[in-house]
Amino acid sequence: MKVALVVYTWSETRGGVERYVFDLARGLVARGHEVHVWSRRREGETPGVAFHEVRGLSFGHLKYTAFAKDAARAVPVGDYDCVHGFGRAFTQDLLRVGGGCHEEYLRQTKGKTPGPIWFLLHPKDRALIRLEQEMFAKRCWRRLVCISRRVAEEVNRIHGVPLADCLVIHNGTDVEKFHPRNREAAAGPARLLFVGSGFERKGLEQALDALARVKGAWRLRVVGRGDAGPYAAQAARLGIADRVEFAGPQSAMPQEYGRADALLFPTLYDAFGTVTLEAMATGIPVVVSRQAGASEVVTHGTDGLVVENPRDAAELAGAVERLVADPAARETMGAAARAAAERNTIDANIEKVVALYREIAREKGRV
Repeated sequence: MKVALVVYTWSETRGGVERYVFDLARGLVARGHEVHVWSRRREGETPGVAFHEVRGLSFGHLKYTAFAKDAARAVPVGDYDCVHGFGRAFTQDLLRVGGGCHEEYLRQTKGKTPGPIWFLLHPKDRALIRLEQEMFAKRCWRRLVCISRRVAEEVNRIHGVPLADCLVIHNGTDVEKFHPRNREAAAGPARLLFVGSGFERKGLEQALDALARVKGAWRLRVVGRGDAGPYAAQAARLGIADRVEFAGPQSAMPQEYGRADALLFPTLYDAFGTVTLEAMATGIPVVVSRQAGASEVVTHGTDGLVVENPRDAAELAGAVERLVADPAARETMGAAARAAAERNTIDANIEKVVALYREIAREKGRV
């Protein structure tokens, strides 16, 4: 099939959406499909992928609105068996809602619904919500895919799209890249890992507050891009600075998971949170917030622990302490976590997406 992927930025490493598009494109090429990428920005080349630039505004709070309109004019939808849009776009056959609804993101991360003053001071948020409202009002897709049930419920509640029209396809992970063979055994304190850029949204403040309550020996390694200063100061105030390491962004993530005993992911909001599956594929248990769509693939008490409210320090501390105190339970849960990840592979995800491409191609009369 001839497929077009429309995404603002093409990058292997920049973020969750970009990594997914990269993995999808690579998987499609490996399956013999013709893959074209339409983007505003591109980082690097990928063998077998044809790239097309969508020219236009690439700065300011209206850049995503401009991209949606420019891509609608530039991408020849009829020339492809399927045009797959990512983010907020106006013209595609298949739309993947991979970041959730911006209104819900603001509500969860700020702890309340932002009002007029917030939007006056934050025009980017106002522009994104307006763009999203226009996109959903136009119903500009043949198929709509949400990456978790929580996202499907948001789209239904906020934008009125029937749940029956919201197809849920969970993210997958590369279970060969992230594998128990990467694990490194070590005696001593339980090695906890926090992964995520955007520390505020990912719940680092809540993680540190909880860890200050956790009894037993533990160490936390924080991996991700962001200003660590306020969190280092918080750790010092809590008396745990000597047990917290801020490592910054790291490129060798399989090894990062391999050196950990458990992943701590108390995010305040994540449409999915693929780091959860990456850790599980490595064979370590996870402590994950219910606010992450990835909690839908975790069986509480079997392959990880799901915390209902990441802002509840006592609840979060209790979950972490359960793993810190019981190395045997960590190993048992880690083995179950690997099995769960093997049911949620990137290959399984791509096969489901390709099946939708074929349905759409038939509807368009191209097969």
